Amino acid sequence: MSVKIVHHKNFLGMIKELMKDAQSVLDIGCGVGATLKDFPCPIKIGVDAHGPYLEKARLATSFLPIKYEAQRIGEIFLAKSVDCVSMIDVIEHMEKGVGYEVLAQAERIAVKRVIVFTPRGFFKQKAEDHYGLGGESFQEHRSGWEIEDFTQRGYQVIVFNQFHDQSNLAFVESYGKDAKPMDALLAWKELR
Repeated sequence: MSVKIVHHKNFLGMIKELMKDAQSVLDIGCGVGATLKDFPCPIKIGVDAHGPYLEKARLATSFLPIKYEAQRIGEIFLAKSVDCVSMIDVIEHMEKGVGYEVLAQAERIAVKRVIVFTPRGFFKQKAEDHYGLGGESFQEHRSGWEIEDFTQRGYQVIVFNQFHDQSNLAFVESYGKDAKPMDALLAWKELR
């Protein structure tokens, strides 16, 4: 599998490119829909375990919010039922074993591809909800992910060099204003 390193922060542009042929997307852990709103798919399904996030995520008439736990996503979606499944800044909030299981379920649900964006390595984010919606327990990071965690499963990876830096409030709160920046990973698996 290929691994590429980039020196910019336009991960959303790359995700949009990966979704350009998709009519539907299931975004696991969509939160308030900050990235989901920009996805080019006409049908957007957002799943999150914290109801107040979904209530705030008023995206469009083609948005279906579902309150459900990520690790049980395979119970409510049939195999090959949506074009893309995405997890943007989500998998690091799960224990590693749970994250692998959610990936496996996502790979069964998606027709075309699974797309994941996450910090590289363990980013020690605290349990603080910057939206003020009572989701503190959902914000803590519980695992760190490396290139091999994805390439061994058949994913392609782009490393966003020094992505997390002083422009990220959670990074500054966790590491301080003088900390060395951390990379991020964009990983995707083609399923066709």
